[in-house]
Amino acid sequence: MKDVLIKGKDLSAFCHNLQDSFIVYGVREKEEGHFIFDEIDEFSDSLEKYKPTILPPKKYLFPQQETLLRFDTEPHLEIKSVVESKKQVLFGVRPCDIHGIGLLDKIFTSDNEDSNYLRKRADTLIIGMDCMEPCYEHAHCASVGCLDIDDGYDIMMTDIGGVFFTTVKTPQGEEIVKKYVEYTIAGEEESERFLKLRSDRKGRFDNKIETEVSNLPLFFKNADNDPVWKELDERCLGCGRCNIVCPTCYCFDVYDCMDLTMTSGERCREWDACTLKDFAAVSTGENFRSTRGLRLRHRFNRKFNYLMTKYNTSFCVGCGRCTRSCPVNIDVIETVNAVINNHNNNHERE
Repeated sequence: MKDVLIKGKDLSAFCHNLQDSFIVYGVREKEEGHFIFDEIDEFSDSLEKYKPTILPPKKYLFPQQETLLRFDTEPHLEIKSVVESKKQVLFGVRPCDIHGIGLLDKIFTSDNEDSNYLRKRADTLIIGMDCMEPCYEHAHCASVGCLDIDDGYDIMMTDIGGVFFTTVKTPQGEEIVKKYVEYTIAGEEESERFLKLRSDRKGRFDNKIETEVSNLPLFFKNADNDPVWKELDERCLGCGRCNIVCPTCYCFDVYDCMDLTMTSGERCREWDACTLKDFAAVSTGENFRSTRGLRLRHRFNRKFNYLMTKYNTSFCVGCGRCTRSCPVNIDVIETVNAVINNHNNNHERE
């Protein structure tokens, strides 16, 4: 389908019409300056004051708590897997969060496929909303290559002045555009305006990292003894908030919940965090990352070294949620640049 134009005044009707077939989740302001993804009745564009939501929209694909199976032990052992899903639309997802979902797609389809995630992903349509300027001071999406987005969505909408230039990426996206909203085919004038706006926005996003993002695995590979980890060990509270708000963290714990008769129960999973004290503890009492500094070192390596090396892309999408939520103001960009500068200073002395 060719690029189309959707009038701003028709977006609420678009959202309302989608509710005939889907549960629609979008961004709404929970309180002054704090936004959440939640079920919505109509679209409300919050771009002028938009900040990344408290939790990313990954929660609708990889829930905070989820039942994996149910079992009975009497009169005989019976186990039933549980895969709960529903047709849903994520409306107004920003590029950083679309990148985050794309990375989770890689994780949950590699090695052992996760049927719970994949079912939800198949039942989910993503309507993206492009960013034309930095959303707040903690954003660094351009620094990690996540400002521009080429896939991972069904349609992408860009405000070109009262009208949304809409790129249709998938057959499912084409179907909902044709069925649920009024549109016109974009002409040459609108296409040129769109391309100019996309070109002009590049000057609004600073590169906050003091090297090319592709160089980061090399810096972190040689940063095991960097003094920054000792400094962070003394500051970090080990609360796990940076993990919980991250669009690309996917660690989880699995546990069984028995009923009072001890004859039936559920196996559940819930989000876990590598910055928590017990994450790397084992039953014999050892803890392979016993200090907060070691746990933060591991977290940064997961974003900029281990997974980046495996998948050839940053596992930080630049949303800035971790920096914003940290109660002791640990800044991801400051930490990355400290590793870079310490590495360079050591080489100069050599």
